[in-house]
Amino acid sequence: EDAAAAMAAETIMEYLETGVIKNSVNFPAISLPERPDDTIRLSFVNSNKPGVLAAVTDIFAKANLNILQQINQSRGDVAYNVLDIDPNSIDETVGLKDLQKNLTMTDGVLSSRVVYGTPGVGYARNIDGQYWV
Repeated sequence: EDAAAAMAAETIMEYLETGVIKNSVNFPAISLPERPDDTIRLSFVNSNKPGVLAAVTDIFAKANLNILQQINQSRGDVAYNVLDIDPNSIDETVGLKDLQKNLTMTDGVLSSRVVYGTPGVGYARNIDGQYWV
């Protein structure tokens, strides 16, 4: 029991710190290599349907943000994504909170999380068209 509890704690910490998912019943296993220093990592959950990823990457393109790396895995009707943003493409006109809100409120996106700074904060949801943080 102690080993199982330790594994569960390590799995949760890894998710909070890096966005990695493993040993999940409801989500696909997913991991990205370590991110470079100061890179902003975002994760989001979306309905697994055509056009959602295109709409999401368009948000980053319109904000003139460069995606360094991205991974998408799906399981049934749900997809989980992790992406890293180039810190050199960020300027003071791009607000991370506004970017996250635009991402979260994109049709088909269910939730998002900024994986940067304090683990476990930065979570937002789209519930029936309402933005929740």
